[in-house]
Amino acid sequence: MENTSQNLGPREELCLKGPHVISDCDLLTIILSPGTKEHPAYVLARRVLKECKGLEGLRSRRPAELEAIPGVGRAKACRIIAAAELGRRLATSSKHAMPLSNPEEVAKYAQIYATEPEEVFVAIGVNVKNKPIGEWVIARGWESGVNLTIRQIFTVLLKEGVSRVVFVHNHPSGDPTPSHDDIRFTEKILLGAQTVDIKVLDHVIVAQKGFASIRAMGLAHLAFSVL
Repeated sequence: MENTSQNLGPREELCLKGPHVISDCDLLTIILSPGTKEHPAYVLARRVLKECKGLEGLRSRRPAELEAIPGVGRAKACRIIAAAELGRRLATSSKHAMPLSNPEEVAKYAQIYATEPEEVFVAIGVNVKNKPIGEWVIARGWESGVNLTIRQIFTVLLKEGVSRVVFVHNHPSGDPTPSHDDIRFTEKILLGAQTVDIKVLDHVIVAQKGFASIRAMGLAHLAFSVL
């Protein structure tokens, strides 16, 4: 096993020393426990990390992909996904004090989505000081607006009482350059926002190679609200 403490399992070592000194493999072993005689938990943990090429790859895996790893199965795959999502939400909640006053801050806040394997469209509600008050994944597998309507977007925001919002979506290709469809869809959002009195501050695209702000690039023919 990964830990070197004599006669200590991962759980015992975590309790005695704290989680910060535990290896990635041992933390995953705890999540996957109990294993089976054929597939011990620590063997599964190593197998999963190897298959996913580390934690970064693990975070972007879908449940079906994890389930297909020998010995994992559906229940353990769901545990892994749930643990990763809790970590993501915790990381996001710790950033809520940071105002999103420019594209750089938005991109930093939303960097978690840059490595998603499919397109994700996210709405980040902000207050008058541009501090995040909520975050909603409105659609997954979003492509050129085909699977997402303006009505869907504003139905969520109106239900949540959001009056100021920043939109973010990712480009799995790694290139954040806005496409023609990105720009056209943004213009539809801006037009729809006028009818429901919601201020749209920006639409930022995040990717592995950086980010792009449709507002900062001046690509939309309709005006964004003042930051």
